[in-house]
Amino acid sequence: MAFPTPKRWAVLAAAMGAGVGAGLLGTALHGHAWFPDGANSAVPYGSALALLLLAAVSMFVGLWSKSSWIVVWCGAAAYATAGLLSMQLGSFGMIFDNTQGRVWLYGIAFVTPLVAWLAWAVLRARK
Repeated sequence: MAFPTPKRWAVLAAAMGAGVGAGLLGTALHGHAWFPDGANSAVPYGSALALLLLAAVSMFVGLWSKSSWIVVWCGAAAYATAGLLSMQLGSFGMIFDNTQGRVWLYGIAFVTPLVAWLAWAVLRARK
């Protein structure tokens, strides 16, 4: 059963909301790490799971809207949210300059176009 294509404003609102949600949840999750050999060897599994969350949410919104460009809007909203949360304003700042923070912030910029391309390929194959 095929669903009708949603209205453009609803698609943009969903993409932005999903991006902000993924940015908030991913920022809360990104700090988890495993330190097998002490503080100098961090395995940022929290950042990897946060990026997986962003990829899943972005892919869902992209396939729902039948547009790979919506994935870019979702990723941009997540990146803006994470960027705001990384600002060190006084004692506030949730993303630090460590392995976990770098993987999360730079990973958003890597995962977003990758998922947009994947959504484009899936939507093209469906036609």
